[in-house]
Amino acid sequence: MTQPLDIRYEAVLPEPPFARPTWLRPIINGNGAVPDALSVAGGWRHFTHVDIVQRDDDGAYHAVRDSVVAMVKAADDRNAAAAVIEAISAPRTDFAGLSMDAPQLMGILNVTPDSFSDGGQHSAPPKAIAAGREMIGAGASIIDIGGESTRPGAEPITHNQELARILPPITGLCAEQAVISVDTRHGAVMTRAAAAGAGIINDVDGLRGEGALAAAAQSNLPVIMMHMQGTPETMQDAPEYGFAPVEIYEFLSSRIDAAIAAGIAREKIAIDPGFGFGKTVTHNMQVMNWLGLLHGLGVPILLGASRKSTIAKLSDGEPADNRLAGSLALALAGIAQGTQILRVHDVRETAQAVAVAMAMHKPASCA
Repeated sequence: MTQPLDIRYEAVLPEPPFARPTWLRPIINGNGAVPDALSVAGGWRHFTHVDIVQRDDDGAYHAVRDSVVAMVKAADDRNAAAAVIEAISAPRTDFAGLSMDAPQLMGILNVTPDSFSDGGQHSAPPKAIAAGREMIGAGASIIDIGGESTRPGAEPITHNQELARILPPITGLCAEQAVISVDTRHGAVMTRAAAAGAGIINDVDGLRGEGALAAAAQSNLPVIMMHMQGTPETMQDAPEYGFAPVEIYEFLSSRIDAAIAAGIAREKIAIDPGFGFGKTVTHNMQVMNWLGLLHGLGVPILLGASRKSTIAKLSDGEPADNRLAGSLALALAGIAQGTQILRVHDVRETAQAVAVAMAMHKPASCA
């Protein structure tokens, strides 16, 4: 079934805001010069209006656009409305020691033979360590090391295989001036990686795997939890959503609650909408258009759209290593909506694009 790229806007909602579950997307449109503008996550973007979304009992979505002031005034529960606005606008605390008031770049270092873009390029530890150092020099503040491919249709490997791939580059890079992130779904791997010097756990399965939540909590490390519909083996088998952005929000909200209940402090949590993971091209474009919605979760957002197949499907079928322009377009769209962490293959090029974009978002900082 073909799904629309957006939901239909209406004159009024079926019920007042927050009379039933309600979601807010900040309409991000300036650098704070507009009167009454609120910051997005205390950062470089601002908003005065929101899209207000409700889901009725039949599963249909309804949306209107209004000013923040009018929305709160009309809300059935003004405290709930004000709490979401506060979650959207409040400054984020540092994540893994990194400031969230400007975009941070996470360099992708896959030490796998079969990743969709760079599989086999960094399998040898010396090559992986050299590549990590090059990304740090190019502007990456995080290096994300993964030893298990999660491309569509990927088959799982053993924990020992994964550890044999990731531990040498983790130990080889942990003394560098960057945070090392371990990209894994497995609790046993998280524990060993943390002991080896990893500073972030990045789990595409949202800490749902056996032992993952407990291992992450015991490590005391910051965590990034991603949304994925299905598993890497099955996630592209006809994924379906009523409206993807809201359903991704609900999933990530539930995982934040689970992490906090397990003993992980909110300030140690970031989320990832999972661009390309169990989503069609239309779903991915909905994610991009509605990224701002996720600020209502009150934690930093990571966007990982670099070199994804959606770029080729929207363009001319280019191979993974020829998708730089599309990757930059998505990265810039992300920071225009206040996304704090960009997970990328092409660090130097993304750093340059971000520097120029941020100069426009913060014109007062230009000489």
